[in-house]
Amino acid sequence: MTKLISRLLGAALVVAAAGACSDVLDVELPGRIPSELLDDPTTAPTLAASVVADFECAYANYVNSTATLSDQFLGASGNLTAKNWGTRQIPDNDTSNEQTGCLGFYGAYTPLQTARFQADGILTRLTAWTDADAKTALAPLRARVATFGAYAYTLLGEGFCAMRFDEDPEILTPAEVLAVAEQKFDAALTLVNGLPAGDLKAELLNLASVGRARVRLGRGNLTGAAADAALVTPGWEFNVTRSVDAQTRWNDAWYAMAELGNSSVAPEFRNLTVGAVADPRVQVAAGPTVGLPEFAFDGVTKLFVVTNKNTSRSAPMRLASYVEAQLIRAEALGGAAAAGIINARRTQLNLPEYTGPTDAASIRTLVLEERNRELFMEGGHRLNDLLRYDIPWKVGNDQNGVPYGSTTCMPLPANERLGGT
Repeated sequence: MTKLISRLLGAALVVAAAGACSDVLDVELPGRIPSELLDDPTTAPTLAASVVADFECAYANYVNSTATLSDQFLGASGNLTAKNWGTRQIPDNDTSNEQTGCLGFYGAYTPLQTARFQADGILTRLTAWTDADAKTALAPLRARVATFGAYAYTLLGEGFCAMRFDEDPEILTPAEVLAVAEQKFDAALTLVNGLPAGDLKAELLNLASVGRARVRLGRGNLTGAAADAALVTPGWEFNVTRSVDAQTRWNDAWYAMAELGNSSVAPEFRNLTVGAVADPRVQVAAGPTVGLPEFAFDGVTKLFVVTNKNTSRSAPMRLASYVEAQLIRAEALGGAAAAGIINARRTQLNLPEYTGPTDAASIRTLVLEERNRELFMEGGHRLNDLLRYDIPWKVGNDQNGVPYGSTTCMPLPANERLGGT
């Protein structure tokens, strides 16, 4: 697989329109770059934009795959691939896990490997060129490419059981991949901090700070995680763009659930409240109330969909936010400080404050539940939390009597594992 990915820069780069939630990172892309132009410095803006496009594709796949694999959804499809993801039966020779690209919905290995490989390769090119060569300022492009590349490494480290990069014979553990991801964010932040003051620098600084805080939290560096998260601007968020222009640009989480009926929101995430007050962070409705069928694809499972995020093929998908940063701070700081952070957010939402104990176990339970709600159906956060804290997985049979499998993290494909031997 990595040999295939390693040839991508020698062929044509196929890219789609890409951008972010604000104008400072918006880009316009052509459809294709002939391979002979890959070493042309004047293509630098398009090469950098292609990294964003590759990551956006990968992120859409990752969100749908991880939300389905975790306990947020009920699998509800008659399609074997979707059924296997919904019941956690993904062996290391599963073709969807290994081969699914941007036209698919289950499996993020190839899209994420493509995104991180393109980011590394294109950053190398951008670093070798001068502004005079490219006829444009390269510093913003380098910073953007480095930041998105670091996020690709982060998702590969959080979601997969093991990883191999390029043709390296060594198989890395998730912890080792996250160590690489932190190095990538270190490099990205150096580039970002070298930019002149302005909207672009502020946007990338927030994005990279959340990313490194996330990685540091996963690596157990609580002080570093809290420090990075504290840098994020209140109210800020960053969205991966989606579009109806091409299937590779669709919001996979919406399409797979609402249009294909492959899944339904699990009962545990319906009708959530804090005390007796309805929680606005996870809004769920039965299919018919929003113009969708009563039943999912299997004809048995009642269809319930999320109505406050991922609500169409073109709905943006949140990647990082001030809200996430504050939850990172809460988990890292613990105790009364964590309760204060959570209560400040609850006050914004007109929800009752937390008044319970502030010992480590109680605060951990509180923070994880707040993360469940704030970060529902985005970013693979729930899967990462299940793995980080070894939270028990569903066992027995699903609502259709299909037994749950043993898959937790996504496996390194067998072909990849054996490829270096």
